Amino acid sequence: MRALILSLSCLTVLSACQTVPDDMDTSVNIDVPEMRTCTPMSALQRVEIPAVTRTFTAITEIENEPYEPIQKKETIVREIEPARVVFLNSAGAEVTDICETEINPSGMTSEGSF
Repeated sequence: MRALILSLSCLTVLSACQTVPDDMDTSVNIDVPEMRTCTPMSALQRVEIPAVTRTFTAITEIENEPYEPIQKKETIVREIEPARVVFLNSAGAEVTDICETEINPSGMTSEGSF
């Protein structure tokens, strides 16, 4: 008995639904104005951060009997962190989202200027 009542109520609920005709246009077009989230290069300050280097001294000594040992002292400069170019806004914060042309590692734009 319960199953019969349950199935009749389900059929009643399903038969109450209205169907949508096939030819109805469901697309919605919303015109949204274009927003720039990037910062123009003219509003930024270009700052070049120099490379971080360390200077080491290497001493090589070769025994040279019966003479004095041969000693070679060499200064080696190693680059720990390469130089880079950053762009700062008026608040002094680094900006990575720049609207202008692409910048290559040497700091020049694709137009050939800085």
